[in-house]
Amino acid sequence: MHAKRSPGAVNRQQAPAPVLPRHRAVADAPLDAVAAPDSTELFFCRTEHPDHPSWTGDFTPRAASASPAGITHIDHVALTQPRHHFDEASLFYRAVLGLRPHESLELADPYGLLRSRAVSGPDGSVRLALNVAQIRPGSGPSGSLWQHIALHSRDIVTTTRRLRERGAPLLPIPDNYYDDLEARHELDPGLHRTLRELGLLYDRDDSGTFLHLYTATVGRVFFEIVQRIDGYQGYGAANASVRLAAQHARTR
Repeated sequence: MHAKRSPGAVNRQQAPAPVLPRHRAVADAPLDAVAAPDSTELFFCRTEHPDHPSWTGDFTPRAASASPAGITHIDHVALTQPRHHFDEASLFYRAVLGLRPHESLELADPYGLLRSRAVSGPDGSVRLALNVAQIRPGSGPSGSLWQHIALHSRDIVTTTRRLRERGAPLLPIPDNYYDDLEARHELDPGLHRTLRELGLLYDRDDSGTFLHLYTATVGRVFFEIVQRIDGYQGYGAANASVRLAAQHARTR
């Protein structure tokens, strides 16, 4: 994981997490990394410093797609935590990156409960979701074994249509989700039809609304496409049980 380097972040990381040793080629950009409690390595990167090369120079740029999908940036990253590191991870990201921990939630998984806590920066430009399974060993497979990256789209309807046209493996959502959604929210009929047609999920809070979808899982990783509208601050937690059930159904 890469984090934009700042003096505050560098100073904070020295005490709780010493810099990891790293081998690099002569032409590689100098990157410092520290290890989170779950062994995730966080790299501190310079991108606009006149005296240091940017990490982007280590990669060969590719031509932009002639038909862009509308994805603009990474919205958040979800990281699985070992049970005994969950609380420690919240403290780590607060101490090292200055991220603010949010309320801890318990989400329904078909095999038990999934505990989740988001941590984020003051402007929301850095968001992490830390997850851990609250089930006994041997009681069944756990969705918390999956990691995922959420990408933000400025127009998720257009993005989803393009993904479907290109045969992207999107996670199917059961029809009864949309029956329940219609009963819980007074949605515009056109919006409701679009959500059902494209397999989009819907949530809202006091600030705005949230549209999102998921890809199928490959190995232990899947992607989420999201659109935050009018200042929505959450992560679609109300839909987590639907997503987990759909993922488990595909792995049986």
